[in-house]
Order: sequence, then structure tokens, then C-alpha cells
Amino acid sequence: MTETNRTAETTAQTVVFLETLADLVAKSPVTYSPEAAQDLAAHIRGMADVVTSDARVNPALLETTRQYAALDWHNEIVAVLFAAEHRATMN
Repeated sequence: MTETNRTAETTAQTVVFLETLADLVAKSPVTYSPEAAQDLAAHIRGMADVVTSDARVNPALLETTRQYAALDWHNEIVAVLFAAEHRATMN
């Protein structure tokens, strides 16, 4: 793999990380008020937008990275749900 491809993938991963972080912040306003959580999430999404445009992230690579990230999150949730300590609560 060339250095350019690695950089493009890393940049796409950064964007997806920021988008995921923004979603988590927006959905979990435990530390912040709901309004502050939404403001922070919007700021983080703005950071993702800047990275996307300034780095000229390939839209197809970004979409593929988003799909893999969604699958990773799904796998993590499933792993937690099926962990031994959670099995008793699933019946």
C-alpha cells in the first residue's frame, strides 16, 4: 500500500471518528445539559467537515469507512450483550 493510500484511509478514519464522537455526545448529555451537548456535537461535526474538505477526502472511501465503523460498533454491542454477565438479563 502506498503512503498516499494510508494517509487517505487515516484521514477518512479521523472524519468517521469525529462523526461518531459527535453522535455519542449528542445522545449522551450526562455531563452537559442537552443544549450544551448539542452545541458540542455540532462543533465536533464542524471539525469533521473541515477535515473532509481541507484534506479532500475521497467520498467513496469515506462512505466505506463509515460502513466499516458502523459494523464495528454493531459487533461491539453484540459482544457486550452476549458477555456472560449480561446473558441472564437477556432471557
